[in-house]
Amino acid sequence: MANLNMASILEKMTGKDKDYRYMATSDLLNELNKEGFKLDAEFEGKLSNVVLQQLDDAAGDVSGLAVKWFDCLLVRLL
Repeated sequence: MANLNMASILEKMTGKDKDYRYMATSDLLNELNKEGFKLDAEFEGKLSNVVLQQLDDAAGDVSGLAVKWFDCLLVRLL
């Protein structure tokens, strides 16, 4: 995935609008589920930190997607 697209997703994941946070996290989850998904080293730590913060998101649907993101990531690592 291009750095520009990842930067856009990261920006939306940290925004004030819960709908943008939800959609950006959903987009990231869809990318993670793709066969050839490779995360740039530059964004790996940033995205992990943002998703960790989303576990405490006031919007339950956003925090639920964050849990799914980590679940998919763990499955890929095993």
